[in-house]
Amino acid sequence: MSRKSRRDWLRAGLRRLARGGIDHVRVEPLAKELDVTKGSFYWHFTDRTALLDAMLQEWAEVATEAVIGQAEEAGAEPEARLRRLTTIASEGFDAQLELALRDWGRRDEAVSRTLGEVDDRRMSYLRKLLRESGFAAIDVEVRAFLLYSAVLGDALRPHARGRLGRKRLLDEAVALLVAPTGRTGKRKT
Repeated sequence: MSRKSRRDWLRAGLRRLARGGIDHVRVEPLAKELDVTKGSFYWHFTDRTALLDAMLQEWAEVATEAVIGQAEEAGAEPEARLRRLTTIASEGFDAQLELALRDWGRRDEAVSRTLGEVDDRRMSYLRKLLRESGFAAIDVEVRAFLLYSAVLGDALRPHARGRLGRKRLLDEAVALLVAPTGRTGKRKT
């Protein structure tokens, strides 16, 4: 047996959540999976509720704030950051975990609030990038919704086949959604 960090416990808990839902996140099976005693768990957490709260915060940080930070590294151009964002999403988005979290949120009001905050943060970032691209307010809202829906929807189809690969399909969707339109479109400069 080796010592496990708090992060090891969180990652193992999130994996179990993704595989089997919230009811499968239990201390004893996690300890067995990590090949440690339950005492290791209590070194890091006071109880299962503390673990679940920490898992939710870990997911929010890794799946939202860290992704936004990586997208920001793509440079000053909003289109470059949008492309980076969709690349990260197509390569690393865990649809099973996202679905398990949303199922958990239907049963737990605090989780539901956190999910809403995460969705709001993600949409806010998309809106920011689209505003920086010069779109009018209505286009910002519609395009942010479509982009977010496309990324979430794509992740829910992990085995989808088509003429275009997943990455190219998302790249083309971003290109389409950041292109000027005849309606309100981008501002003329």
